[in-house]
Amino acid sequence: MDQIRISTAQESTLQASKWLYVQALLSAEEMGALFESLGSFYLALGGTVSPIGKGIVSPADFLDHYKTYVDTLASGELPNPTTYQSVFSSVMTTTLDALYAIPAGANQQLIRIGKPVIQMQTSNIGYSVEDKKFRSMVFGTQNIRWGVQFGYPQLFQDPSTKDVITIRHSDDFPNTELFHSLQKWVRQHTIPTPFVVDGVLTNVPMRLGKQCQSWINRHPQLIEKGITIKN
Repeated sequence: MDQIRISTAQESTLQASKWLYVQALLSAEEMGALFESLGSFYLALGGTVSPIGKGIVSPADFLDHYKTYVDTLASGELPNPTTYQSVFSSVMTTTLDALYAIPAGANQQLIRIGKPVIQMQTSNIGYSVEDKKFRSMVFGTQNIRWGVQFGYPQLFQDPSTKDVITIRHSDDFPNTELFHSLQKWVRQHTIPTPFVVDGVLTNVPMRLGKQCQSWINRHPQLIEKGITIKN
């Protein structure tokens, strides 16, 4: 069974910058198709304590959580963050060598990132009535839940030499190709979201899966704010 290495020495956590982000609300079927298109990769829980030897999330388990999240939105209700937040904060990597774990109490571990991986996060959209603008990753209970954000850095500081390295596709950075494949799939299978507020159409870069268009106007936070999606 694949396991994340337990670190026995002081190691530096990932120092990276110039992140590229993809924010998308997909249907459960679309998320499954995205995962299938990416081939073999690992999902691991980041930023949360897990039992030693655990912490790897199967794609099937992630997709079960994601389906519940989307089905709840499509039914006109808000999903409970406790049911998805930790899983939506997973990291994606083609190799477990990019990760390590440190002990965190008896039989517990905390997974840390050593090399660039795709970092996932719950995606939210904020809308300001003052300047009529939509903004991504604005936090608060009133912000619109919008699937998952995927992030990947473009610069990486080598922990040994302290040199800042531009991240390109190579054996040293195998997750670059994984992120490029993810970007390509999202461009091909989603649209920039066409929000309509007070009759004014605004296309935003946060993406919407094409299969979501049949139910997206039942999203409870859109209804609450009087926002619709042009179909």
